[in-house]
Order: sequence, then C-alpha cells, then structure tokens
Amino acid sequence: MKNVEDEIIVERAVSRFKEGYVYSESILMTFAEARGIKCEHIPKIATGFAGGMGRSGSVCGALTGAIMALSLKYGRKKLNETEAYEKCITKSQELCMQFEKTCGSIYCRDLTRCNLTTTEGRRKFKEQQIREKVRAKIVGNSMRILLNTTRE
Repeated sequence: MKNVEDEIIVERAVSRFKEGYVYSESILMTFAEARGIKCEHIPKIATGFAGGMGRSGSVCGALTGAIMALSLKYGRKKLNETEAYEKCITKSQELCMQFEKTCGSIYCRDLTRCNLTTTEGRRKFKEQQIREKVRAKIVGNSMRILLNTTRE
C-alpha cells in the first residue's frame, strides 16, 4: 500500500511543478503537506534555489528542495541536538548519492545542458522544452528518493 501512497505524493509534486512551481518549491511543499507540516514560509523559502540556485546551474533545485524537506523531518531544533544533526547529515548524504546515481548529476547545468545565466541559454531551455521533457521526470525521481530516504 505504501507504493500507491508514495505515487500519489510523487504525482502531486509533479503536478505542482507543471503548474509553474520550481523544483525546490514543488518538492518542499508536497513533502510538508504529506507530513502535515504547515509553515507560512513554504514555498517562499525554496524559491531562490531555482535553476541550480538563482539560475547559476549549481546544485539542482529538486535536490535542494528534497534536502530542505528531509531537514523538516530530521533536522535539529536546538544547537545541542547532535543526534538529530548527525542523522540529518547522514540522510542528506544518502539522498545526494542516490540522486546523482538516478539522475546522472546533482548539477542543474548538467541536467539541463543549458547555461541559464544567459539569454541564449534560457532561450534554448524554452525552445527545446526542457522543463516539460526533462525536468518533470527529475521532480518525480527526486520525490521518490526523498520518500525512500525518509522511510524508517
């Protein structure tokens, strides 16, 4: 039964992405909603991670959104919570490794094959419909990896 529930969550994240939310927003919003976490700062806190952090092509927003979501579950609330800190870091490493294995890279510029800092790169991104053809799949993969990583 868990797989059916997971796929509903995955589809919700993909749906949000298709509505226009960026990777990081889609992943974080959907995970928080699925876990009953309400915060007025979601999706706002995740917006700047678009395009590999401000379109820089760095770490993919689907991965950063997943790590933010993972931190909602495992992150520490107080400085001295070293056990929570270590668990969150370990889970984050696991998530990063699985993301790279599944998607081929953790970097937006590698996944899109576009330089989003330039007008030409953004035009190529739009003309080749990379958001529609490539990125929706990455949202789904990232959410599945997140759900597997947070399964106890």
